[in-house]
Amino acid sequence: MTPTPFSGNATPVFILNGGNEWLSQTAMLLIARELNHSETVFVRSRRNASVNEYDIRFYTPYAEELFCGHGILGAAHALHLSTGLTMFEFRTSSGIGASTSVSTRSQTWSNDESPVSVSMEFPSSPVVATLQPSLDVKAGFAVALGLQDAEILQIGMNELMDIVLELDPNVNFSAERMDIDPVALLKASPPGTRSQVITSSWNFDEDVDFAKRVFAYGLEDQATGSTYCALVPYWGERLQKTELKALQPSERGGAATLSWYRDAPGIKITAESVQTVNGSIKVPDKEHIQGNGARL
Repeated sequence: MTPTPFSGNATPVFILNGGNEWLSQTAMLLIARELNHSETVFVRSRRNASVNEYDIRFYTPYAEELFCGHGILGAAHALHLSTGLTMFEFRTSSGIGASTSVSTRSQTWSNDESPVSVSMEFPSSPVVATLQPSLDVKAGFAVALGLQDAEILQIGMNELMDIVLELDPNVNFSAERMDIDPVALLKASPPGTRSQVITSSWNFDEDVDFAKRVFAYGLEDQATGSTYCALVPYWGERLQKTELKALQPSERGGAATLSWYRDAPGIKITAESVQTVNGSIKVPDKEHIQGNGARL
């Protein structure tokens, strides 16, 4: 979610041809493990669908992930470069739908390394549960973050199992100012948690409405899209706004412009993307799959 190479959240995208069949689960996992990014994305044309409709799957180096916003952004950009089209419809393996549109600064298609802007429409997943019946929950997160209990204003969770921790807006939790232990956050979270989202209304930049950092599976996610499904309705309600700007002050950084469709319910994320690598990879053959299957 950046126009600048070597920043944001690098995302390998593979466009599958040849009968529109998925690679095997093991093959996709081996590729994701070889590349070792937070997510690796695979897309294929949907059967009996229009030319711009795709199925999409996401893999961490360890398992399939059911939903990944920055992966959808990367897929839309890659398909735009591959096909010249600007509108794409995606369906995840869990049934979540996403509509995307791609625009370039020149408003003309060119297969080059210029940044593009991608708008994505997702269903919202608001914070629906508050995790403060016990002071132990708050104290555990405070210790993990190195904060006082009073600096954590609210703790909640959405249906995607994202923990949302709202901090005092005077706490500068940028990567430059605050070293957060992702493993400690993971240990402080309830079983089944997908990610830990640190957020505030952020008194350090008057041009943004809120900031966030995101951690998942004991690592930091540098620029995240799917957690806006929780944060856009959260901050839209809190700030009484339907148009928002967000900053992700991680080490690599990210930013997005956001719209809240309050009555839909849904959100729109608009962010930039830039291509830094273009190439191919060897597809794991039967020998590789049989040799690695027991270790995956």
